[in-house]
Amino acid sequence: MLRLSSYAILSDQMQHGGYALLSGLTGAVDVIDDTLCETLREKLRHGDPRAVFFQRGELPAAIEDHWKSRGYLSDISHEEEKERIRALAGILHDHVSEKRSVVVVPDMGCNYRCPYCFEKPLQADEHAKTAMSESEAEQLFQAIDQMGGTNYERKSISLFGGEPLIADNRDIVFKIVNLGAERGYQFNAVTNGHDLDAFLPLLAEGKITEIQITMDGPKRIHDKRRVTIDGSSSYDKLMANMEKVMAGTGAKIVVRANMDESNMDAFGELLDAFDARGWMDDNRFAVNAAVIYQEDKHGAVSPVRDATTVAHRLREQSARFRNVLIGSSQSLHGDMVYSALTENRPYSLRSNYCAAASGMYVFTPGGRIYCCWVSVGKECSEIGSYSSEGMSIDPEKSARWFGRNAALLPECLECKYCLVCAGGCPQYAEYNSGTVLAPFCDGFQETYPWVLAEYVEKYLAEARAEIDALE
Repeated sequence: MLRLSSYAILSDQMQHGGYALLSGLTGAVDVIDDTLCETLREKLRHGDPRAVFFQRGELPAAIEDHWKSRGYLSDISHEEEKERIRALAGILHDHVSEKRSVVVVPDMGCNYRCPYCFEKPLQADEHAKTAMSESEAEQLFQAIDQMGGTNYERKSISLFGGEPLIADNRDIVFKIVNLGAERGYQFNAVTNGHDLDAFLPLLAEGKITEIQITMDGPKRIHDKRRVTIDGSSSYDKLMANMEKVMAGTGAKIVVRANMDESNMDAFGELLDAFDARGWMDDNRFAVNAAVIYQEDKHGAVSPVRDATTVAHRLREQSARFRNVLIGSSQSLHGDMVYSALTENRPYSLRSNYCAAASGMYVFTPGGRIYCCWVSVGKECSEIGSYSSEGMSIDPEKSARWFGRNAALLPECLECKYCLVCAGGCPQYAEYNSGTVLAPFCDGFQETYPWVLAEYVEKYLAEARAEIDALE
């Protein structure tokens, strides 16, 4: 008698029939027909999902052998399988912890006052009024050299804020980027894009290779949500600056669209505006729409509206474009499914949700180091400092963050998505539960089945088109 793996994940039905099956233990992905899926569903309807058994011969022999080899069927108990997940999670964590991610915040302030910004309290802090000094720029690279760089094959540093690309701070940003370039680093920047024209030489020279800019809709909507201090139109300025980037540099632009019920129905209009400029067919341009999160009076975090509802509405408006991703985490996981299939390899399982749980170092003005850019300026993620004397990391604070992985979260070990979701955002978990050692599920169990179905079907459709072209 064989047991259905506790970590077997079944997708929603694909548009043209059939389902995808993913092993959360081996990373295998297969397609099954509607009849076989109904057999699985019937079994799951009538018992503990951790104790679903198949008698020998209940499944065709070829399917039984294939499923066992792929990890969907198991001859061990749930508890034994859970121990394998725990061990694998530890191995995955150790591997990713060998790599470090570096973020530099040249300025904690911002020239926008967006109503939904999670950094609004930061802008009232005296620390936010301070830009990084030249000596701090030199010291942060001494710290990076001290810890051995990023250990990634692609040496990259992210610029973040506040707003990292403010024209008034042009000199210090150029110094930071040039110091990094001398050491072989390339940069990407998360920016509002308003003063981007002041930094075009860095993009043209290939020192900043990618920028993320937020645009929340057509002009009538965007200008009310992305508010400049001087009252000018942020929409007009951003469109003009992106034109300059696309025409005069080789840099990639990723537009992030922050969505809620007030602007989700105008998403298509924004895409049309990009398409009219020829960007939607350019490999250097992409759009990522994501649901806005908000904090309540107790600090707990949640999306402003059901993420699945918003995602489905956005997908309807963007289906005609190939370079639009819906939902930051959903699009990431969809890309991981698609990449595994196109590269003929297992799905990339993970036990760490993000670099904040393995080795992110966020250097800010004033010599402070944080481990999470979602909570820059907050004591909860401050892990150390840097100065002319070098870098100093608090071992207890850094271990609390960098040691966090799905193997340490009992709820996650019991969940079939354990090494797919990896426990969710550690900072949001702390906001909601008081500790990073808690899951932040964020509706993952509801959204992942349709993401899995959508991207497997995308792969199948492209494979069929290639076959048809050969016939």
